Amino acid sequence: MADIKHHITSNFNLLHTHSNWKNLKKHNINIDKNYNGLLLSLRKKNLDVFSFFHFIFYLDNSNYDQTLKELKNIIQIIKKNKKKYFFFYFFNNFHENPIVEKDFNTQFQNLKLDIENIYLKTYNKSCQRLFSERNRIYIKFPFEIKFINFITKEVNQNINFLLSKPYKLIILDCDNTLWGGILDEDGQEKLKYDGDEEGEIFKQFQVFFKKKRKEGFILTISSKNNEQKVWRAMRKRGMVLQKKDFINSKINWKDKAINISQIINQLTLRSKDCLFIDDNPLEIKKVRSKIRGINIISAENPMVTLRKIYNDPRLFKNKILKEDLNKYKQYSIKSKFENISKKDLHSIQFYQKLKQVASFEKIKEKNFDRALQLFNKTNQFNFNLNRYDNLSLKKLTKNKAFSIELINFKDKFGDHGIIGAYIIKKDRVKSEIIDFVLSCRVLNRYLEDFIIYRILKKNSNKDLSIYYKKNSVNRELIPDFLRKEFFSLNFKEKNLFNYRIRNVKKFNEIKKIFK
Repeated sequence: MADIKHHITSNFNLLHTHSNWKNLKKHNINIDKNYNGLLLSLRKKNLDVFSFFHFIFYLDNSNYDQTLKELKNIIQIIKKNKKKYFFFYFFNNFHENPIVEKDFNTQFQNLKLDIENIYLKTYNKSCQRLFSERNRIYIKFPFEIKFINFITKEVNQNINFLLSKPYKLIILDCDNTLWGGILDEDGQEKLKYDGDEEGEIFKQFQVFFKKKRKEGFILTISSKNNEQKVWRAMRKRGMVLQKKDFINSKINWKDKAINISQIINQLTLRSKDCLFIDDNPLEIKKVRSKIRGINIISAENPMVTLRKIYNDPRLFKNKILKEDLNKYKQYSIKSKFENISKKDLHSIQFYQKLKQVASFEKIKEKNFDRALQLFNKTNQFNFNLNRYDNLSLKKLTKNKAFSIELINFKDKFGDHGIIGAYIIKKDRVKSEIIDFVLSCRVLNRYLEDFIIYRILKKNSNKDLSIYYKKNSVNRELIPDFLRKEFFSLNFKEKNLFNYRIRNVKKFNEIKKIFK
């Protein structure tokens, strides 16, 4: 965390010297010394130094209009600094003024949906105990002192967000989730979507997930409906989300837990990397009991649901790579592969027809972020689960004892992009594969075998081996792969295994599959 620099500012006196801030200060976090220094914090000097800005807003009937004006100026600066990240914390003390509160809710929604690098949270009645009129008047600090501890926890939560792993798959229900009402009972024309206040909330829900789809999150549907009616309703009502935005949807009258399990397995994902959103408590209970580790958001209250998704750190990405933007296309390619005939799935001739091409490239500046992403986010097919930060991976690239290559993959369906990587440690007599990672969406197509063959060929004058560190994440796919005839166990120490790799006749067939 030492290289992550945060700046905290507000529209009130932060009492920056108060001892309660010590927990944040020791983590390289700066507390603004300027009273009401929102715009001042965004001067070039600070923008050059800090990567993360935290804005704490106190809003009441007296300062609301002025704050909105200032906010517009702040937004213009933020739009010009897309590589920075801004966290907004709104503390509302509107004294039961429904008009102001309604206006704020509108502003809140528009603000989040317009700008990608803003993450915000609003606090209202639940935080009444934190407000202090006396402190607001005498020391320009509108809270009790214990507020500092409260906001410290909130800031820390967002810092943890920066380190959190985004979901890969979003599974959505239809009725009372993607739209208001029940399609089979109300008909498509009476569904709540757009127009009135409640319908607008469902539209904003779809706008949010349309953006998520473009950022590389995979969307699918598991819903008890007639599939043709669902796609027709989306088309006829001109909804933001359409059939083309979803992959492997299961819209039928079968058990949702079974449908969702099939979707997850077909996409070769883990349940802990998936989010299910549904309004039915019974369906949620059944899915939770049958699919261990799946993440769930209840959609019983549309406005609450909207706030939940806005504040879920796993629905945001700290950095969006080119591979993320192509994720939908790549999973679509996988889906096409899954849907073709499987009767000759294990024959060499079957895979030759797929026109598979594997290419290899050295790690460079243009692919460095993708390499980091592969080593830090690939889990199931990851031999050692070694995690690297920028500095440690760059050191390896400069060390002549190590060789790092990234793997690109194409087939007749399209370009899968960079899907794997490996690191080899070499000396005069031996080469050791200390890292080997591969995206699960391209497994079981002899690609992993071909990569081993190529490494063996490049290191034909040395003893070649691979390390495998077994744990709860990678204990399913890799042991099965290590049963291949070209592996033989050298030694084992607790959960660490070392396998010798030798040339076998099978490689002559495997290399014919790839161009």
